[in-house]
Order: sequence, then structure tokens, then C-alpha cells
Amino acid sequence: MSLIRNPRFSRLLNWVSRAFAEAPFNTRVSGNPRSFATQSTLVDAELCGEKWGVRSRNEIRKMAQVAMFDYFYETRGLQFLVAESMSKNAPVFNDNLLRKLDGCDVDDEDEIVRSITRFLLFHPVNEFEPFLESLGLKPSEFSHLVPCDKMFLNEDAFLLENYHVFWNYGIGREKMGKIFSEARQVFGYETGVLASKIKAYEDLGFSRLFLSKLIVCSPTILIGSMNVRLAKVMEMLKSIGFGVDWVTENLSEEVSYDWSSMHSCLSLLRDICVDGNELRELIRMRPRLIFEDSGEWTLILAAFETKLGSSRSELSSLFQKLPQSQSLGKCLMNLRHCFLFLKDIEMEADEISKIFRLHSSWLGRTRLKQTSTLLINLKGGKRRLCQAIQENPEEMKKWIMGLRVQPLPATRCKVDSKSKTMKTQFLLDLGYEENSEEMERALKNFRGKGSELHERFNVLVSLGFTEEVVKDMVKACPSILSQASDILESKVNYLIDELGYPLSTLITFPTCLKYTLQRMKLRFAMFSWLQARGKADPKLAVSTILVCSDKFFATRFVNRHPDGPKHLEDLKKLLLCE
Repeated sequence: MSLIRNPRFSRLLNWVSRAFAEAPFNTRVSGNPRSFATQSTLVDAELCGEKWGVRSRNEIRKMAQVAMFDYFYETRGLQFLVAESMSKNAPVFNDNLLRKLDGCDVDDEDEIVRSITRFLLFHPVNEFEPFLESLGLKPSEFSHLVPCDKMFLNEDAFLLENYHVFWNYGIGREKMGKIFSEARQVFGYETGVLASKIKAYEDLGFSRLFLSKLIVCSPTILIGSMNVRLAKVMEMLKSIGFGVDWVTENLSEEVSYDWSSMHSCLSLLRDICVDGNELRELIRMRPRLIFEDSGEWTLILAAFETKLGSSRSELSSLFQKLPQSQSLGKCLMNLRHCFLFLKDIEMEADEISKIFRLHSSWLGRTRLKQTSTLLINLKGGKRRLCQAIQENPEEMKKWIMGLRVQPLPATRCKVDSKSKTMKTQFLLDLGYEENSEEMERALKNFRGKGSELHERFNVLVSLGFTEEVVKDMVKACPSILSQASDILESKVNYLIDELGYPLSTLITFPTCLKYTLQRMKLRFAMFSWLQARGKADPKLAVSTILVCSDKFFATRFVNRHPDGPKHLEDLKKLLLCE
């Protein structure tokens, strides 16, 4: 008997169709009738506008569901359970179907249903679309799963048969979509194969409730032979006092589990714990160690800490101190950020390892501000930050996101005192009188540690000057030792080796070493260019070329040649690229 002629459904249609007594409704085909998944997911103006009325929108959809059920059950001959699910649980397909219709005459109370049914008869749809949507999948999730060579469900010989196996086992149809998307081939098993695979796990002592949840969480266990890692994980958990019920409570059907990774994680935790009691307490308090991302974050965290020198006991202590509610992934990201910060401020590797071995438990809970932000707000250099952290690593608790960072307090450390002593001794060696005003002025002029001053002094000696000559040069221009050794050496080599000036030039005019190397190269390159064109005196002293201001140099030398200003700009660009 046709569904439309069924008295029970006729009463439903009478109730539904009253909302359309005055609304026109004619069948109209629009777009591609074979595919609905690629169209808009909601009925918009056609269902919500003045034409139908917002009040009757759900009634329209219910009427479409009745027509779809009639088509799938009576016309297509699908099982009652499948046809009902496809008609009621495929809202996107339902709405797109309604968008194909522009209205019809509702003088006959059954006209709407007949119009939809007639449309489906003359425009067969791909049944896999409403079927997969009824399994809880979105069009974007199942579009690639729709077969290209089939339109009707009965063309897939074992699809519905395996669907009923899952249904009869207690797995709801809204959960089968996850199984279908992750393990499509299980729906293609021949008769009896799927049931036998489930029975094999039951023989291991797994309950029906546990298996029904396990299959949704890990559909791939039904592919191939029995999952050995799953059995080993359950055996290890059982040996330390955790049964199937505990595992069931901690499994989430929203995620998928890799039992091989979980087995590796359990093996790691067993190795770092002293005994079974410690392992059991650790897992009981922090089950996310093995269940979050199948234990992969735990393995990565252990590898990270081990590379920094943590022992097994330190790893065990770290896992026990981790916050119960915080994600392990977030914890690891915080630790990584802190590690990069310590590398940015150039802390020694041994010091970094020491900090992580002792303080990872709280470093993982918070996220530090960016390195550039801390350097600015703390008003200290990288060396000062390293010193502050080494003295008290918990100082970093004040530097986390969301807190206002206060500058580091000014301190006079022993290192500064030692440096001043070395600097004083260095000046005494140069011939300064102790506690004299001349020495006090010299102490202010010399920048750098005492050890660095000795090093720079020795660099000048190594370049061909005698110690006595260097002493006189430093007294004449103390600022030459305020430069790094490599910079000082490069300036001397440029003047002596590249330009060919004698050492006596620097002895008589040591002040030339206080100017930047870029200034030297620019001035002498320009001077050489002018000299080649007969616009400069080849006998000019070094002081004449370097000491004058840029404006005076341009007026006196550069402008002597019409192309001088342009050549000067070209030289500047060339030096910037070096």
C-alpha cells in the first residue's frame, strides 16, 4: 500500500498541509538534479521569506521528509530503518531538495508530497548523499566518499548489510559516519566477515559496551588481522589495576586512537617509574598521559627533556607535577617557547639544561613574553638576563603573558668590581698615577672590562707597534681601546695593508682609529677617485681626510668634480651592500 494512502500518514499530511492552503506551489527543476551536496546547506529565502512564512518552515521540512520516506521505502525498496533515517537525518539534502521546487497547487492536501515524490521519480538522486549525511557526516566530509560509479545503495552489495551489523551491535547511526570516513572498507566486507572480527575481540574478554565504543574510537582495528598493540595495552593496564570500565570512561568518541603509540607511551612510563604502585598512581591521576593524542605528546615531551639531560627519576617527577587539567600539547609548546627564549639570550647549553631539569613543571604551565619585548621592558641586555635567570630561575614567573614586566633592579655585582680593579691596574701599567684626577678621567673614558682593555692593547702590539708606542697612543686617544679587538684590527689593516700608509702615520695620529671603518672606506675611496681625475692633492694627511665634517668634505673635495656628488652616493650604496 502506498505510503500516501496509509491512514496514519494521511492524518499527518492533513495536519502538515493546513499551513499551505493559500500558498502556490508548482514543481520546477533548477540546477543539477543528481547532486545536492554541492549546493547551499540551508533553505534561505524560498523557505524563510514571505512566500511560505517563517512560522511554517519546519512544517515544510516535515512534509519533505514524508515524501522522501515514501520514495526511499515504497519506491526504492530500502529497509524501513534506512529509509526513515535518510529522510529524517539528512537536513542539508532535504533543504536542497526543497530549493528545487518553486511551489504547487495545494487544493489537494496531498499535492505537496506528490509533487516532491514526482520530482524524485523523474530526477533520481544519488542515494549515497542522504545516506552518508544520515550517518552524521557533513557534505564537506563525505563528498569525496560518494562513489563515482554508483547512484543507488543497493548497487553496493554489502553496505547495508554491514550497516545493520553495527546497528544491531549497539552503534548508533550518527556514530557510523566516523567509522565510514576512517575505515571505509569495513562496510564492504562480505557476509559474516565483520561479525567474525568483532567476535574475535569479544573472545579477548572485551564487553559489548566497551567494544561498541572502541570501534567508534578506533575503526581501524577492524581492518586486517587483530590489533596486537590494542591487546597488549589492555593487558598492561589490567596488570597495574585498570580494567575495561576505566578505559571506557577515558575513551572519547570524538577522537581516534593509535594503539601502537599508546603502547610505546605505556612502556616509557613503566620504565621511568620505580615500581607498579608509582606507575598506577601516575596514570590514575593523569590519564591524559596515555589518552591525549594517543600518548604522542608524552613521548615528545620525554624526548625533549631527555635531550636536555633529564634522568628517569627527573622525568617521573616532572610527569607527576604536571597540571591535571592542562593539555600536554600546550605544556610542550610553552617549554619550547622558553627554550627558544634562553637560546635567544645566548645562555650556555649547560645552564639551559640545568634550568629545565629542575623547573620544567612550572615552566610548562605558563608562556613567556617574546624575547624582544622582555629585552625592552626589563631594560637589560642578554648577559644581564642570563645572570638574573641563573641566580633565580623563578624570576621568569614575572615575565609571562598577561603580566606587566618591571625593569630589572640595578645591581653592582662582583664581576663589575673585579673589572674595575683590572682596569685600574691597566692604567697604572700605562703610567697613570694612582688616585690622581688624570686616572679618574681615564677610568670614565675607557669603556669595557679590564680584561678586554688588555686584550685590545695586545692586538695593537701584535700589529707591529711596540708597547711603549701603544702606551703613548692610548694616552693620546683613550677611546681607541673602547672598540672590539676585531674592529680595531680591521681598521689598522685597512690603513696599513690596503691603503699603504706607514705605521708612523698611526703613531702621530692615533685619533684616526676612533672613526668607523665605513667612514674610512667612503672618504678614502672618494679621495682616490678625485685623485685619479686630478682633483685632489696626493700629499694630503690622513687627518685632513677623516677629521672634517661631511659637509666640509663635500664642499672642499667632492664638489671639485661635476660627477663627484653622484659618485659619492654610489659609493654609499656600495658600502651598504657589503
